[in-house]
Amino acid sequence: MDDVADGAARPVSTVTGGEATEGSESQPAADPQSQLLRAAVEGGLDGMVVVSSDGVIISSNAKFQEIWPIPAEVVASGDDEAALASVLDKLADPDAFLARVHELYDRAEGSARDELLLLDGRVLDRYGTALPGPDGQYIGWAWYFRDVTAERAAAVDAGRLSALVDVAQALAEAQTEIDVLSVVTGPGASVVGAQGAVLCLFEQGTATIRSLTTTFFDEEVSAEVAELPLDFPLPMVHVAVTGEPLFLADREEVVRLFPGAEELYRSARTEGSASVPLISQAKTIGSLSVAFETPNPWRPADQALLLALAALTAQALDRLRAEKAEQEATQEIRRLSETLQRSLLTALPQSDTLQLAARYQPAARDAEVGGDWYDAFSTRDGTTTLVVGDVAGHDSSAAAAMAQVRNVLRGVAQTVQGSPGVILSALDSALARLEVTSLATAIVCHSWPDRDDAAGRRLVLRWSNAGHPAPLVVHPEGTVDVLAHRPEMLLGVYGNSSRTDHEVVLAPGATVLLYTDGLVERRRQSLDEGLERLRAAAAELYYLPVDEFCDALLDRLITESEDDVVLLVARVKSWDASAHRM
Repeated sequence: MDDVADGAARPVSTVTGGEATEGSESQPAADPQSQLLRAAVEGGLDGMVVVSSDGVIISSNAKFQEIWPIPAEVVASGDDEAALASVLDKLADPDAFLARVHELYDRAEGSARDELLLLDGRVLDRYGTALPGPDGQYIGWAWYFRDVTAERAAAVDAGRLSALVDVAQALAEAQTEIDVLSVVTGPGASVVGAQGAVLCLFEQGTATIRSLTTTFFDEEVSAEVAELPLDFPLPMVHVAVTGEPLFLADREEVVRLFPGAEELYRSARTEGSASVPLISQAKTIGSLSVAFETPNPWRPADQALLLALAALTAQALDRLRAEKAEQEATQEIRRLSETLQRSLLTALPQSDTLQLAARYQPAARDAEVGGDWYDAFSTRDGTTTLVVGDVAGHDSSAAAAMAQVRNVLRGVAQTVQGSPGVILSALDSALARLEVTSLATAIVCHSWPDRDDAAGRRLVLRWSNAGHPAPLVVHPEGTVDVLAHRPEMLLGVYGNSSRTDHEVVLAPGATVLLYTDGLVERRRQSLDEGLERLRAAAAELYYLPVDEFCDALLDRLITESEDDVVLLVARVKSWDASAHRM
């Protein structure tokens, strides 16, 4: 075979006594040390393969086979050449892959990290390290693969959402329809990854619709569609008339719905496309269409992004027509702010021990994307983790930084086996290494059943606080404790701050409140006064179910907030709330 076989796979081998033995999956390990080694290799998050210096695959783990699904007959044959061919078939750029591995094998020392793009759209993080033998001479490489598709997609989505804020600003400053068109067909189309865009607008007092574009069609085609009857068989006209969006993955789907559009789409060199209504004040004023030169499968996040762009576009056009630019732009940007922020927050998981509810409410002022977030998830050992945090700032960079901090924290919590304080310390260090320079506050909580409770109904709550407002506990009878301790350093100050853990035992029906400072901070009011208002409201409303409890707290405390507000409520199950209703 080729002298480099990076990424092939064969049945899992076990390292025993310093040597690799193939086909030993069903054989007992020689000693406990080998058992531990094999368990570590198989239990890791990474796919792993070890390749000798002459290109022979020595061992791999099950995660490697999951990442690189090589046909069973190839795995069974032990044919390294066939396994390598199977891997190369899955890569977007197999030549670059082989060239890079040749380069590393020729160097025969050190380590390297790369990203691999697969034809199916996945992105893999690949890390390799040269392996020295007992005499110090190079004997092969160990390769580790991790699927980072979701992380990369989240980063791309966060970047696109941040770019959409700039588009919103440009649309708010547009003075004419041509200005709006320039924004939509330029940066607006780029935000959704499209190569062109077109606006269709109703002509008042007529039964026609006119199209405006600078990139979607050439001059000849643009002239043909400059003014169209309302029954013309094109998606952009149909959507303007019906108000129902169409997300079309390829030209074949377009032709199936609109047979007469084939020639137009061919001349415009369009494959994937979408048309969404432009709605202003509950009235459809036209449509926005985008075009792609290649097929485009529409993810829900992509659809939401285009709908947000359409909403902004409609708002700008309505502003121009109605001479109410500032008021309407502020309302639309505020709506966008909430949409963007909510898109970066996650759905709450189901829990056997806790009832969970969360709310995000944007600032009432000229709303920009903020850095407030909440999160809740389970780690591998079954521990429930609750998080609330706030990245400093109120702009698109704060939202992007929030997405980074939240995602890194999730990764740390899943890989670092430790308390909330350990997780916050590891997060702080990771952010420093990743050069995430934003300051942030955060509180991380773990909960699990109290082992000293024979009935198994109480929970232990352990938390650590990095400069965040103190959590509250509302006991089943309605008394409220503020879990205040000596404040500890914000994230992003030193990068290696030690953290303290605190614990409290929660009875069935006890409710924990985590929140951001927008819930308690007000102008001309001290933080202590705001905290007392929250404590009193929680004591009065404690009997409500968690969702109603969240809504009632916000109604009671928030009139016109100057800051974003996040509220995360967790209540210990096995409590009859109806018995406490007043």
